[in-house]
Amino acid sequence: MLKFIISLLFLISSIGFYGQSKPIDTKPKDTVVYKQAYGLRVGVDLSKPILNFTNDNYEGFEIVGDYRLTQKLFLAAEIGNETKTRQEEIGPNFTETTTNPLYNFTTKGSYIKLGIDYNTYANWYGEQNSIFIGARYAYATFSQTLNNYQIFNSNNYWREDSSFINGATTPQEFGSLSAHWLEAVLGAKVEIFSNLYLGASVRIGILVADKDPEPSRFNNLWIPGFNNVTDNSAFGVGYNYSISYFIPLYKKEKKKKTEVEKEITE
Repeated sequence: MLKFIISLLFLISSIGFYGQSKPIDTKPKDTVVYKQAYGLRVGVDLSKPILNFTNDNYEGFEIVGDYRLTQKLFLAAEIGNETKTRQEEIGPNFTETTTNPLYNFTTKGSYIKLGIDYNTYANWYGEQNSIFIGARYAYATFSQTLNNYQIFNSNNYWREDSSFINGATTPQEFGSLSAHWLEAVLGAKVEIFSNLYLGASVRIGILVADKDPEPSRFNNLWIPGFNNVTDNSAFGVGYNYSISYFIPLYKKEKKKKTEVEKEITE
């Protein structure tokens, strides 16, 4: 009996010594894990419908979308269609007080832009806003219709009425045209209601290559998705104002800053 009591006391003292030697963590544990939603965001460019109502020489629409790949990186795309009629003019000469229309043309076609966006904004708890920089590769297929044009008459010694003579008034269509360009994007998207986002972006594009209708007649002066084309510069500027809806597909735990930086470097 004495032997049993001694063994029991020895066992109790061993357990007490082990419990005292184990460090005690006095810091509180955060058991709440915040998970961010991942999915597809789809919307439209608001500037195109506004131009449809305010400009009789323009028709167009654009669908915008992005898919979240990581905490900061998004796969982005825009698909659109545009039709625009323009008239190129020259200023008045010595005998005229009005401008002279050189030619009138209509451009019609579709385009697609694919690329990535990187969110530089550190959201507060529960926020899903973004201030992003991005890049796009863009491709457009379109046609040019020369509606009418005039010819400048350099031998007008005996013509005092005008320096231009009528060229043609019958429309001539040139199809199977295309263009490639690259874009740098700067923009922002703000959640105004649950899963509903309002966005805006500015784009600077550089034209890589385009197919002209007939270089001897006239060049591409406007390309769908790229906007104006000038002879002395390959750069173009564009913008969009979008409204989009986020469709959550799954959730992932929000990573710490060090883990995000490690993921980007890898």
